[in-house]
Amino acid sequence: MIVAAWTVSAGTVIPAAADTDPQRYLTKMKAPEMWKVADGTGITVAVVDSGFREVPGVPGESVLPGVSVMSPPMEQPDKKYPAHDDLDGHGTTMTAAIVGDGTGGAPKGLAPGAKVMPVRTSLGTLQEFAAGHEGAKGIRYAADNGAKIINLSWGDDLAYEVVKSAVQYAQSKGALVFAAMGNDGDSNNNGSMLTMIPGVIGVGAVDDDGGVLALSSHGPDTDLSAPGGKVPIRCTDNKGWCVGDGGTSYASALASASAALVWSAHPNWTANQVARVLIQTAGGPRDGAKRNDYVGYGVARPRVVLLDRQGDPGAPDTDPLAPAPVKAPTPSAGQTAAAPHPAASADAESRNFPWQWPALGAVVAAGLGIGTTVLVKRRRS
Repeated sequence: MIVAAWTVSAGTVIPAAADTDPQRYLTKMKAPEMWKVADGTGITVAVVDSGFREVPGVPGESVLPGVSVMSPPMEQPDKKYPAHDDLDGHGTTMTAAIVGDGTGGAPKGLAPGAKVMPVRTSLGTLQEFAAGHEGAKGIRYAADNGAKIINLSWGDDLAYEVVKSAVQYAQSKGALVFAAMGNDGDSNNNGSMLTMIPGVIGVGAVDDDGGVLALSSHGPDTDLSAPGGKVPIRCTDNKGWCVGDGGTSYASALASASAALVWSAHPNWTANQVARVLIQTAGGPRDGAKRNDYVGYGVARPRVVLLDRQGDPGAPDTDPLAPAPVKAPTPSAGQTAAAPHPAASADAESRNFPWQWPALGAVVAAGLGIGTTVLVKRRRS
């Protein structure tokens, strides 16, 4: 199943006064002060989504030509789709959250100096069953055409392996990938399988007061969180601006924009270093833990990096989410390691099968379109 991670239908039309009222989260994040240090200039964010429609509130110069990777219908194999079109408004909303100008009811983008590269898939159309494979193609395109950050505000459990391969390719090109956790509001399926891909930053959503947004899916792959409740979104069928829950889709776009701000200020950093400082400087969980499954390491706070100059970028080639290496115990002097008993080896092998088969079964089931609960998740340090 492929789902866009938001709830646009619940929106209400924005009053005209909103043109001059910045979103509350921008004020809390001290965005105007941050923009004096960095506004995302020099950074391209690929929004692999439902496309982009030119609408009031999103400057055309902030959006690159992009590409459409939509598959043509069988009866029209030569049909072409423009990247600058969007039937349901999801991709347009994500774009505005990053580079909008705040007029006409649109949000003011968190990284207004960045450029968005729209990559249009079949999300929001009757052909959206193909969006996962299309998205994989779009991720590769974005990586090959200068995108430093790739935003995936949708979930997929049909083309996981294909998308994973594309993400790994993008990472090899130096890109940083963010994915929405999903809006099921529970941890039964850990939200989107895309957040399980090593190195991908899984993003949950918080409400206007910084509490966990009720619809935000959660689990061990939640890494960061950002605002997603009661925000400007495109109304149903991409007609006008409404206020509604953008959910983890919107939160993922804001996390991507946060990374754009940090990277704009530190253009020589790698994706790992940008991710590391965002994790280090996040506003931690309210329960006092280092991280939890609801908000990850906390709400993204790029101001702490830009204004307070905190955060250690660390090693450029080390994934900050990778498990710490475990050292094997050193035998005491005079001791030698005994060869394992054949029965013990057989027992160890038999214990491995229950973990291998469900993982394989999940892939097979996803390929057949069968809903499944994934049992093997990315391990944390």
